[in-house]
Amino acid sequence: MNLQEQTVSTGFKIVCTDCGSLSIKPTDPAHASDDTPIVCRHCSAVRGTVADLHVLARRGSDLFEF
Repeated sequence: MNLQEQTVSTGFKIVCTDCGSLSIKPTDPAHASDDTPIVCRHCSAVRGTVADLHVLARRGSDLFEF
């Protein structure tokens, strides 16, 4: 599965489509609702939601490990 397929299946943009950055602004997931937007650290574009990150975390056990 490539990055484009992963983005489509989870709804979260791993690579920012506006600036190409991989970084996101930190949010407190313990106090954030599922519809809280996750934004790009570089350009502040919306990359997805906390719920999208939860789906991504559950799906990829080895896809993004370094």
